[in-house]
Amino acid sequence: MKDQKLWDPIIITKEDEMFMINSYKVEVKTLGIKMPVYLFQIDDILLDSGPKSAEKDVKAILKKLQVNRVIHTHHHEDHTGNSRWIEDEFMIPQYIHPLGVSICNKQTRLPLYRSLLWNNRKSFHALPIEGEYIKTASYYFKVVHTPGHAEDHIVLIDEEKKICFSGDLYLFHSPTAHFSFESVPKIIRSIELVLTHNFQEVYCSHSGYLKNGRRLLEKKLDYLLSLQEKVIKAHDAGIPMNRIRKDFFPKNKALQYFSFFESSPKHTVNSLINDRR
Repeated sequence: MKDQKLWDPIIITKEDEMFMINSYKVEVKTLGIKMPVYLFQIDDILLDSGPKSAEKDVKAILKKLQVNRVIHTHHHEDHTGNSRWIEDEFMIPQYIHPLGVSICNKQTRLPLYRSLLWNNRKSFHALPIEGEYIKTASYYFKVVHTPGHAEDHIVLIDEEKKICFSGDLYLFHSPTAHFSFESVPKIIRSIELVLTHNFQEVYCSHSGYLKNGRRLLEKKLDYLLSLQEKVIKAHDAGIPMNRIRKDFFPKNKALQYFSFFESSPKHTVNSLINDRR
């Protein structure tokens, strides 16, 4: 019996008419869960290296590109999964927020569901991003530190071109579940900080190009602030956290079962209460 692929890749290239931005989409599938991941080429930069589980297609993409450096939005395995191969194959510098450097120097030891979906990645040598800006031939990006999803998370914003590469800050506008390692109040503060900058279009690592990305981030912020207010009000009224979770999020979704509830509304509620400003 032939091995069955757990993923079904789709590669899409989009080139800006005036400036060099190429988007590449791969889809990872396992046990009924399907997750899209986008890699972006911005002039000579590769933004993130994608998951190890899609390495065949990522390698095929990268062998055709002319990139001189890699910028990582954060250390998670779906963003750094092929970085060791890039290091060995191309020997180009790879950068990450200083808080992520030591994490990248170690091989991942993932929970079962994450290793099935993304695969563990090998260690690689990342350099700390130094300075507030990253310049390419066509862009001048401000590096904005946006913790919450990960402590080393960053986004890149070019205010003149009015574009933002948001990593995992957006994802979608009304999340019900969060991971145990996430801080929802920090995500709120990070979105507030990003929205002080001038941009309209967003390139999201799991949703791709969003023409009205700023409005979607505003919508997510409004949703999270409203949810925070309701959850804290219920908690201050003496309602137990488990009851709050059931009242606000009565149904579980497939990813929550697949992750053995590491992704769960329980973590959303706990974080809003325990990590409040």
